[in-house]
Amino acid sequence: MGGLKEILKKHNLKYTENRKVILEQFLSTNYALSYNEIDSLIEKKIDKVTVYRTLKSFEENGIVHQVVDGSNQIKYALCHHESCSSDQHYDTHIHFKCIECDKTYCLNDIRPPKLKLPKGYSMDQQNVFIQGLCNYCN
Repeated sequence: MGGLKEILKKHNLKYTENRKVILEQFLSTNYALSYNEIDSLIEKKIDKVTVYRTLKSFEENGIVHQVVDGSNQIKYALCHHESCSSDQHYDTHIHFKCIECDKTYCLNDIRPPKLKLPKGYSMDQQNVFIQGLCNYCN
């Protein structure tokens, strides 16, 4: 995926210490992160507003995508598709939430099924998540 500076530059974001610290958390985990998880993982405390703004800018610029996993927390995961940008996210895949460790993983190689909607309906986005035991807890 590249280094921190390269990722930020590719997505037209300036390299800052706060962006570096938050992006490092995504690069060092293989599961989706909520604000609370990011806050507990980073050693240098960053104010809440800055973390939320950074996550929003990462999402708007195609670095992360929101993960729907049935919890009442917004979670984010790294986009692994090279073409994700501020205009379009191409990370359409299944999310898997472990009922034991409560972590949510992107199953990047598994695409959601194509759905045929009734006449008059149009799809904007599709979110599919599966619950069970992950390979670490199973």
